[in-house]
Amino acid sequence: MIDVFLPLLLVIALIWVVKNAAEDVMHASKGQNSPRREFWDKRWSAREKRTGKPRPKATGFWSKGPLRCYLFDSWADAWANANTKRADRVDDERAAYEAARAEQVAARDAALAAAAEQRTQQSRPTPGPAPAAGQADAQPAPAGTATAVTDPASIPTPTPEELAAMFARPSMPNPVSPTGQAAPSSKEAAPMSTPTPEVSGHASAKNYADAMAKAAVAAVTSLEQTIARMTAGKVGGPALGHLAQAQESATAMAAQLRAAHAVLAKHDAVGEAYQANRDAGDKDWMTKE
Repeated sequence: MIDVFLPLLLVIALIWVVKNAAEDVMHASKGQNSPRREFWDKRWSAREKRTGKPRPKATGFWSKGPLRCYLFDSWADAWANANTKRADRVDDERAAYEAARAEQVAARDAALAAAAEQRTQQSRPTPGPAPAAGQADAQPAPAGTATAVTDPASIPTPTPEELAAMFARPSMPNPVSPTGQAAPSSKEAAPMSTPTPEVSGHASAKNYADAMAKAAVAAVTSLEQTIARMTAGKVGGPALGHLAQAQESATAMAAQLRAAHAVLAKHDAVGEAYQANRDAGDKDWMTKE
């Protein structure tokens, strides 16, 4: 019997709750009290007149009793624990984001440093092979050995005005011999002491290429040091990018000038042959048959 009536009672209770709730909502939407609530208000008023006791308040009624206090405290504790878990979860997410961001920034800085180091290695000239023992005086030193730098920091960085003067009118060694070999006036004469306004022959052309190559290498070193100082000063990327491109262009310019100097150095044999055979004919005479 219980198994039969219990579901029926539950259905009746559910229907009663739904009916009363629908009635309360319908009258509340019109700004009125439902007939059921008016009936209970009249009943409580009659009870107050009959017994002289006031109507119990909902807050005091539900807060009284140990079981009610336990239930209300458990409800409040559950929400407090949920709020604590939420705050902990947010803190963990923030910490994970900060760690990932720091790792990303470190990887980016490492990549930029590696690229800068690679550009620095590429900008440094490679020393050429050492000349043979018997050719040290006869052959000019290879272009690579003339500009090899063991310690870039030991080279004074030219000022912009000095670089402009070097590129505008490179200096040449003091007077040259007919064979193209430089003949300094003293042991302490600087290799770039007397400015020459123009290229007038083989020796001046070769010395011009050598002087321009040295000026280009000096520009590469100056740009390298400037980029390092600006990077340490947290200068933004666009300016460093333009300076890096200028450094690459100066490196390429130095390489081309060294190559030109090497080609011109090979022509020294022609001048030596002319000096050894002064009574020979000119190029047209010697090569036309």
